[in-house]
Amino acid sequence: MARKPRTPPKKKDNSERWLLTYADMITLLMLFFIILYSMSTVNPAKYQELAQAFQSVFSGGPLQVFPTSSTGGAGVLTGLNPGQKTASNRGGPNQGTGGASVLRSQAVSALQNLVKAGRVKVIPTENGFAISMISDLYFNPGSATLAPDAMPALQEVAGFLGQISNSIVVEGYTDNLPVDTKQWTSNWQLASERSLSVLMSLEDYGVPTERLSSASYGETRPVVPNDTPEGRAQNRRVDIVIVEKM
Repeated sequence: MARKPRTPPKKKDNSERWLLTYADMITLLMLFFIILYSMSTVNPAKYQELAQAFQSVFSGGPLQVFPTSSTGGAGVLTGLNPGQKTASNRGGPNQGTGGASVLRSQAVSALQNLVKAGRVKVIPTENGFAISMISDLYFNPGSATLAPDAMPALQEVAGFLGQISNSIVVEGYTDNLPVDTKQWTSNWQLASERSLSVLMSLEDYGVPTERLSSASYGETRPVVPNDTPEGRAQNRRVDIVIVEKM
């Protein structure tokens, strides 16, 4: 008896395949509207921080952390030059800005009267910047006692330093001439005592003690050659160094 030919099974009609395409479309639309919403609520401050970060990266600037809110949280990191340390300048007028360079500009603005009068200079340093004072304007020759007319300038400097939270190192320097007094045994000692005098005055004017320290470099780090009276006068100085926060 001949067998009947086998009828191939009917293919099942998948009538729900359209759901996959529909789900994909809904997902894409949701993502699209999320992006639109995020673009419509840009925080100008965060956008400025991000712009500063990219500018610093492409200009080879130091690594900085810019807080995204006044309560802390994540920040924006920018580029790091070889040999430079990470820093986050928080607190005071430099919070949420471009780090030491911006804070240095704020120092120039806050101390503009002293800068114009030649009482101080605001100069960049390896670890931040410094408010530099020529010793002859603040001390009598061979003395570590601040002159009375030095106090208003130091009070103004202390007013600025009280607005920030960075560590401060008061550094004393001299020229290369031997000390011509029985009070001091070396330029190291004179430079040290002058830095301590400035430090204690800043403390008296309200700068927190825990942020202050002093150092003496004597004649070892001149800014110009010591071969003229003018050069030696520039090297006799006290630098108030504002250190980038570690």
